[in-house]
Amino acid sequence: MAEGLTVIVVALLGGTATESCVKAARTRAAQVVVVSRGGIVRTADGRVIGHCSNLSIPAKRQRGVELAQTSSIALLEDTVIPDDTWADAVLAGLAFGAVACGGPVRISSALPPSTRALALSEYGVFGPGRPAGDARRLPGCNFAFRRDILLHALDGSPGLVDLDVFRELLAHGGKMQWVPGMSVRFTHPFPGGARLKTRFAHGRLHAGFETEGASMAARMARAAKALLLPPVLTARALGGQPWPPAATLGWLVLQQTAWAAGELAGAVAGPPRSGFSQWR
Repeated sequence: MAEGLTVIVVALLGGTATESCVKAARTRAAQVVVVSRGGIVRTADGRVIGHCSNLSIPAKRQRGVELAQTSSIALLEDTVIPDDTWADAVLAGLAFGAVACGGPVRISSALPPSTRALALSEYGVFGPGRPAGDARRLPGCNFAFRRDILLHALDGSPGLVDLDVFRELLAHGGKMQWVPGMSVRFTHPFPGGARLKTRFAHGRLHAGFETEGASMAARMARAAKALLLPPVLTARALGGQPWPPAATLGWLVLQQTAWAAGELAGAVAGPPRSGFSQWR
């Protein structure tokens, strides 16, 4: 296994969004591969190195990790653009015993309200200002791993799902690190991800797989908890963030309510039969 860093750019948008992310990530410190929206895995200069038949985001992430050839890997989504310090900060974060690291997600004020609300709901808790140190969660659009340890944690998994991997790494004594220099900016509009039906589907996936195999009492308790989620999730997303304009706040409340409704459905009825295929 070669030393160095491979950056896996998972394309949610494609086109110029992917190109700008790749351009910013492609430095002397890093090789870049792209997993396209259609599941083609290629190098930054366009050479095809593999395919992913399952087009869910977790499966695309995992396929990129499997095809990487370096000891360290990082994953970005093309909704973000990494800062100039990003690649060096990744390598520094993994240099002293950490098995995973991640950094801040700055949210552009120029985004349309629905996407800005989406970014707040997903990454508001990962804003700038937090000092370097141990972490238990990292942003799924901007995280990095020691590849061999990640592959071990993924053994038998249908894909790289953030919370599942974090639990596995921490359960086996792995150290996860917050690296302020590993900063990205959420820049590109993502209307598909901001749709209420998408937030509902993701909430159902989350709760459905979390409660799969649980007792009826545990599932009903999770469903009852879902009724309290909209204000809790909204407050969490806004913690440490500047107060957004009214349109963004309105979208945030609607998206968190849709997520909570999805969690309730997932707790009661389980995950959809299509599984992670809805996570795109």
